[in-house]
Amino acid sequence: MKKDPLGRGLSAILKDIEDKGTSRAIAIDQIVPNPAQPRIRMDDRSLDELAASIAEKGVLQPILVKNKGKLYEIIAGERRYRAAILAGLREVPAIIRDVDDREALEIALMENLQREDLNPLEVAAVYEKFVEEFAYTHEELAKKMGVDRSSVTNCLRLLKLPEWVREIMSEGRLTQGHGRVLLSLKSEKEQKRFVDRVLSEGTSVRELERAVRKKAAPAREFGIDAIEEALIKALQTKVNITMRKDRGKIIIEFYSRDDLERLSELIAGEA
Repeated sequence: MKKDPLGRGLSAILKDIEDKGTSRAIAIDQIVPNPAQPRIRMDDRSLDELAASIAEKGVLQPILVKNKGKLYEIIAGERRYRAAILAGLREVPAIIRDVDDREALEIALMENLQREDLNPLEVAAVYEKFVEEFAYTHEELAKKMGVDRSSVTNCLRLLKLPEWVREIMSEGRLTQGHGRVLLSLKSEKEQKRFVDRVLSEGTSVRELERAVRKKAAPAREFGIDAIEEALIKALQTKVNITMRKDRGKIIIEFYSRDDLERLSELIAGEA
């Protein structure tokens, strides 16, 4: 069974929303898309399949909208809206809710996470909106989405990748794990070399980690790699150990104040 990333489950959340809304049929030309729509890409093939189903059976689940002047802006259900246009419908069933931009974005993200399997960069872009526009901390956002705080932080870090790398990730040719490893490289030239390797050889995330680590530190004392890997796994962030004879240092990276506090709690808890 697929784990529900939002705890309560989308069906329960949307049922609450629907119970508080007004249901009616709305003309297609009175509806406008949501400019903050979390999904960047929509697969044309699946959209055509949905349009064929709608042409035969109609829109079985209402879309969720809010008033936007004399029009209605989509909160959730943009795929159904687009497919209904392709199917030639003139109106669609809709539920009208009075919500602010923050709640509308939350609902849109919930629906997409459950039904559309957003790619990591699309999730990161929405997380960024919560953090920058609505002043969520990483901890608050993690609780809202039912994930670990480190998952939120690591996801947001992907937005620091060069645009060309993000484009390849959006196409599904690089994973989130690959992206995190690439972030540890200092130059785009290095990133390109390793991206080319992944694309040409099908390099796994673990293989890429080993290759990058070997490049950064070709000569290391036996056993240090294993210790470093254990720390990376425990702290869920990049860790680098440098050692000369019996002395050295451990560098633990963090990417926000929230991330620093998380690491501080983890380390203090182990003391």
